[in-house]
Amino acid sequence: MEFTTDKRKGHLAAVLNGFGVRLESGEICVVGSLEDFPQKKHNLVQAILAVNDMFVMAEEHVLSLFKEDVALFLEANRIPAFLDFKLSGKSGFDHKFDFGLPKTAEKPQRVLQAINNLTKESATSLAFALGDVRAIRTDPIGGLAMINDAVRPPNEEYLAALRAYEILPLLWSHRQEVISTLNGRG
Repeated sequence: MEFTTDKRKGHLAAVLNGFGVRLESGEICVVGSLEDFPQKKHNLVQAILAVNDMFVMAEEHVLSLFKEDVALFLEANRIPAFLDFKLSGKSGFDHKFDFGLPKTAEKPQRVLQAINNLTKESATSLAFALGDVRAIRTDPIGGLAMINDAVRPPNEEYLAALRAYEILPLLWSHRQEVISTLNGRG
């Protein structure tokens, strides 16, 4: 895991501070005396285990980190986007999308969802939300899904389901190739 963003660095610092250890030159360390050696050693081992647990942290937290990665990518590539874009649907439900992308000369307004792990449920949920919003809009709205394929490749059946509902799946590993699509030119 790379600790390259403020959120990740903050999470790491909170974990380490909780055990009274610190990070120096990329190493987890603790200073103690001979008298408190057993407790300091215990704290160090517990901190190492807690940092290791960050690799398998709760899905919601991982999604938050992936969403942050997508936001940083959009910003770095000067792709205009609104964070936490909320739209109402025919059902009367409000649907929150991770990003809203403005209308361009070539493309309608679009929503972009960051999906850390594409499942049947996440594909169905996005398809319903976008279909519900489309049902009452007079202007068209496009759908995009940025899918994290860094750990596991997405299921082709779920990708096909997104496409069936006119949601364009974009793979994180190919993000440089879809910049023009995100900018509304491709």
